[in-house]
Amino acid sequence: MTTETADDIGEDLGAGRVIAPPRALPQPAERLDAAPPVRPREFELAVERLCLDSTSFRNIRERAGADPAAMGERIAAIVAERGKMHNPETDSGGVLLGTVTAVGDDFTDPPAIGERIVNLASLTLTPLRLDAVTAVDPHNAHVLVEGTAYVPQRAPWGPLPGDIPTTTAIELYDVYGAGSHTRDLAPQRGTVVVLGAGHGGKLALAAARDAMDGGTVVAVDVDAAAIDKVSSLGLCDVGVVADLRDPLGALEAVEAAGVGPADLTVVVVSATGCEATAILLTAQGGTMLFYSMATSFQTAALTADGQSADVKMMIGNGFAPDSGSYALDLYRRTPALREAYAGGVVGA
Repeated sequence: MTTETADDIGEDLGAGRVIAPPRALPQPAERLDAAPPVRPREFELAVERLCLDSTSFRNIRERAGADPAAMGERIAAIVAERGKMHNPETDSGGVLLGTVTAVGDDFTDPPAIGERIVNLASLTLTPLRLDAVTAVDPHNAHVLVEGTAYVPQRAPWGPLPGDIPTTTAIELYDVYGAGSHTRDLAPQRGTVVVLGAGHGGKLALAAARDAMDGGTVVAVDVDAAAIDKVSSLGLCDVGVVADLRDPLGALEAVEAAGVGPADLTVVVVSATGCEATAILLTAQGGTMLFYSMATSFQTAALTADGQSADVKMMIGNGFAPDSGSYALDLYRRTPALREAYAGGVVGA
């Protein structure tokens, strides 16, 4: 029986591309080496699109005053400085779409040369260099680029499906863990409250409905249009418009809607400062899934302590063993979810 050494594991994780600090792994590293050629335990991608996570995209848009050129310059500057799309202000990244152009000799079970894939590992740990940022829309987290990325052996990836619009497939892959983990954590009966009605929130709502045998699914967001959409499509039983940064106000709004404490609260917001609301809305003995990169886990822990809240708090790991297949399948068989994500064109 062969046992992997630390050096083997380091190669599989892409640690050889870390420039600074020494001995760091790629995600917390300050800078990566994104220079060619492809290394033995990785494959190379010609990158065409970045899908920034909502927290990073919001930060870049606000910092640039929603000016597309300034946003593109900020993205290019981060990648040039760090060798990866790792926003230093939000500590978050996103995912990317590209075509496989080369495969290392020692890579096990790689995608085929010429295959278009979505790299499911965070951009915060993916070596990347950009030749150009070609299109930025201040209202869309998808950024068109020309560049090259390297995906190490242990990083998850998924093939781009031909039956789902490209933009939608990437959005589903970007938040697929929210669906998989919500499905696994949802009670058979009871109450699930989802904070945030964006892409991740829609998927979490559909997953809760898919997993539960009865019970109540609740969506809460400050955006009335977003709540109206998920409510009208039947993705939730109750929709509540509330500012999640106002804990007592949000609690009052949820109680006024007739919703009791949640057995499971799923946090998929892009705004900061929502930890206290999540804790207030969760029942004693309940569970919270913090799937938002805007979360301050220190704040969540200390706030729960101060509230004497007997709750289980879980970090929303972006990876799930299904590597996105559940999210894609749920989309295919859930008309309401397809309508919620409507807008893309197959192959676009």
